[in-house]
Amino acid sequence: MAITLDATTKVFELTTSAAVNTDYFVSYVDMTTTAFTPGSSQGTINTAGTTVVVSAPAASTQRGIKTVSVFNRSTTTAQTVTVKVDVSGTEYTLFRATLLANESLQWTDGSDWQTFDATGELKVNSPTTVGITGRAIAFNKIGTQAEGTAYWYCFAKDTGYPGAWSPGTPGLAGRATDGMTTADAGCLPLWTPTGQLFLSEWIATATTSGAAMLGDIVWVNTGIVVTTTTAQTINSVAFPARDLNGSANGEGYCIGLLFTAAATNAAAITNTTVSYTNSDGTNGRTATLTAVAGDQIPPTPVIGTLVWFGLQAGDRGVQSIQSITLGTSLVTGSVSLIVARPMQWATTLTNNIPIPNRYPDPGTRLYTGSTLVLFQKVTAGNTVTLAGNIAVIER
Repeated sequence: MAITLDATTKVFELTTSAAVNTDYFVSYVDMTTTAFTPGSSQGTINTAGTTVVVSAPAASTQRGIKTVSVFNRSTTTAQTVTVKVDVSGTEYTLFRATLLANESLQWTDGSDWQTFDATGELKVNSPTTVGITGRAIAFNKIGTQAEGTAYWYCFAKDTGYPGAWSPGTPGLAGRATDGMTTADAGCLPLWTPTGQLFLSEWIATATTSGAAMLGDIVWVNTGIVVTTTTAQTINSVAFPARDLNGSANGEGYCIGLLFTAAATNAAAITNTTVSYTNSDGTNGRTATLTAVAGDQIPPTPVIGTLVWFGLQAGDRGVQSIQSITLGTSLVTGSVSLIVARPMQWATTLTNNIPIPNRYPDPGTRLYTGSTLVLFQKVTAGNTVTLAGNIAVIER
């Protein structure tokens, strides 16, 4: 295939999906009736959008593209690159590829488009899934009694496999999790990969119907005084770089209030708020509860109850937490704030009947340090056990 810009209205473009540093180099030759003049264009794109990488030729000149090279310099974030020719404002797509961290896209006149992995090896689509390994990670969590219908239950504290996970004693500023140290024993065990990990499937069955969710707890705190109804300063430590984009900006991160011991407030509570900085870096944002079952603090919440806060309108995630205001005393018990990235859901609608949930290739990215914990939105306040396994592949 040859790529020729043969009019002053034709330009060569790259569209990038993520705001990460992406290098490009394009060589070309300008042809007139009397001369062949070689040239090149190069640079680094660091925004998401469309960039003209080779401008249109001069009048009475044909500009022939000879080579194209695109390299994703990010060590954590994937970049989808779309190669286009723009003719008078109308774009025509030539090729599209998703480049994982440190991967590259190459093209030479007369050859096919090719992508190379971070080691420089050619990536080849193959039904034999060359270069892919995987593990099935089982779980069997024996829970206690859950709160009533529509409330969330967290299996972190429960025995079974893996064993119990707890916040520890990090204090109000909390701690960032890493999924590997003793402090995070009890999360689903991953491994330190040489490539990248992806969640490709999970199967779950429960003794109480509902919907299960797998989440990555990225931060947790302790030390909230349950009888204080004014603002308590948190000023969270920095969150790890495990958000939807593999960064610490917090896109996709959610805030939850986890009951690590039962409380005795006499009525439902909806006036608890959290002050936070959103994933765009805007501070002074307020997370709130909603006066419906499952989205408010219930009367006398049992241990393991989890309530998710709603973020302020327009926000896509959480970068840090500044304070919590309970508003109404919980009387007794203990609570921890958590920040988590919800990963995937699994249906558990029929008791004790496992249902597989498979995700399109390559799956959902699991970043190193992911602290995977199981949750269920229950349909009744019963004692609940959740069992099954997740399939994790390494590429």
